[in-house]
Amino acid sequence: MTRLSSTEYLTQCVTQLNDACRWLQRSYDKCQSFDLSQALSDDQYDDLENLSSRFARVTDILLNKVYRALDTAELMQPGSLIDTVNRAVKRGVLESPDIARTVKDIRNEIVHEYTVEDLKQLQEEVIAYTKVLLQLVVKVNDYVSAEF
Repeated sequence: MTRLSSTEYLTQCVTQLNDACRWLQRSYDKCQSFDLSQALSDDQYDDLENLSSRFARVTDILLNKVYRALDTAELMQPGSLIDTVNRAVKRGVLESPDIARTVKDIRNEIVHEYTVEDLKQLQEEVIAYTKVLLQLVVKVNDYVSAEF
């Protein structure tokens, strides 16, 4: 088996991110017009569940794979997620560490147990922050295209 170079691995991670992002965008397009203050149909709940799952997946790929692959491709020592996020801010692909923290917190709420009472708030957060997450993907794609 051939070992990938750091730039090949970065390219592979960005491709994976873009593939996942396409599905996230599809779910977002379906869900962004939902009125969460009203009773939702079973199909709408399914659509929101898909959106949440895809949000979590894109978040994981972006924070844990792409940002770390950028570090490796730019010959940075691997470090903690905080180090990785701070370097993403310095590169201009992330406005602030707070955005990464919020997106990661929402992702954690999605994948861990939550109560039905919290579901509406979680759905609202996912819909609101999907647009932010999609913009982060655009920024990282622009950066990778310009630098590599």
